[in-house]
Amino acid sequence: MPASLRSTLYFSGTNALSMALRLIGDPIGKFYSSPDMVTFAKRTNKVSVQKSITGVLVSSNHQVCSEVLKSPNWLSRPFAERLYTGPTTYTPETIHPFLDSIIAIDGAEQRRIKKLMQPVFTPRVIDSWKETSLRIVNDLFSNVKEHGEFDFVASIANPLPLAVICEVIGVPKLYWEKCNIWGRTLAGIGLDLPKNNKELEELEATSLALTDLIGELLAIRRVKPEDDLISLLASAQTDGQKLSDKEIIASVAFTLIAGFETTMNLLSVGTLALLENPDQLALLARNQELIPNFIEEALRLSSPIQFVVRTADSPLVLADGTKAKAGQTVILNLAGANRDPAVFDKPDSFLIQRENAKKNVSFGFGAHHCIGSLLARVEAEVMWRELLRRFPDVESWKLTGTPKYRSGKLIKSLESLPMSFRVSQPSAF
Repeated sequence: MPASLRSTLYFSGTNALSMALRLIGDPIGKFYSSPDMVTFAKRTNKVSVQKSITGVLVSSNHQVCSEVLKSPNWLSRPFAERLYTGPTTYTPETIHPFLDSIIAIDGAEQRRIKKLMQPVFTPRVIDSWKETSLRIVNDLFSNVKEHGEFDFVASIANPLPLAVICEVIGVPKLYWEKCNIWGRTLAGIGLDLPKNNKELEELEATSLALTDLIGELLAIRRVKPEDDLISLLASAQTDGQKLSDKEIIASVAFTLIAGFETTMNLLSVGTLALLENPDQLALLARNQELIPNFIEEALRLSSPIQFVVRTADSPLVLADGTKAKAGQTVILNLAGANRDPAVFDKPDSFLIQRENAKKNVSFGFGAHHCIGSLLARVEAEVMWRELLRRFPDVESWKLTGTPKYRSGKLIKSLESLPMSFRVSQPSAF
């Protein structure tokens, strides 16, 4: 069967099934029809786990989500294979930014790759990137001072993590804007999955362009290594084994996508939360030692990754008594778990002094805990400290228009955040 016909039939069947499930009120139908994952959680929070007639389990319960994320018996790979080999022209020779990356590999292979990548994300190394983040932040804010009114996403929240992750990886500045475009396509279409043949073609072309670039950079670094992730992975060894070129290219590609899309979400949604809660903004300005806890509360509120999917490797029983068969899939609504009223008092309120804000599940747990979470927190702390230093008159922080969200279910991020400051001399602290 021609690939185009196979993909057409796939999309038609998927759309028809989704519509039918919505009509009968099935949990998966509710999942696809809800405008966001927080709304979905509120509609379905009467039970800890729901079961679709398709056999898929769905949970917005903090305890269930935490338990599954921490367990080595709930795998990422099986569902990823079903998703990315369904409509695509994927072949074993193709380098796939998602399917071949650390995020979709389990067990010993996942531990081997993560061990080789870990040295560039240790607290000591991450701390060294504070200076880089501060340099980039200062460059970006120097442009903001010229006009005072600007789009926070376009001016700060997008370019900051893009520049930092590109420098971490070793992508020359010449390619940063291309990586920005590619990353948005792969995050938007790749993570939410294409809905038609046109999106499928765009996704596959973008994947090829990004992996080709990283492959070229890898070849250069093997001859002339530098202080970056590509060079580190090219020379890394564990137990006498090295990463293959395919593993390096896929892991670097996914790191680039995740490294700025999720951080951009944190920075933009966190800043919006401050603008919408001036009492919390004033409290943060007076007590900047609260910034680390504020970041955790912003992560809880924003949930950069709205949900993840896992598959049971054997018959399993969850702590709430839910039984899962081998091969059965569960959708974990992280955004809902981060608003679980059984764990978080006043879950919809933004409280930077929340004592258990660190219980958020935004970066996951266990084997697939986000390897770049430390870097994201460093960037966020540097940015908000500098923001408060340069613009200490927080009463002048104002929205100047309506924030606009990007379309997308898995990553819910801001497209634009129009705002203004009153320009004044930076404070001395």
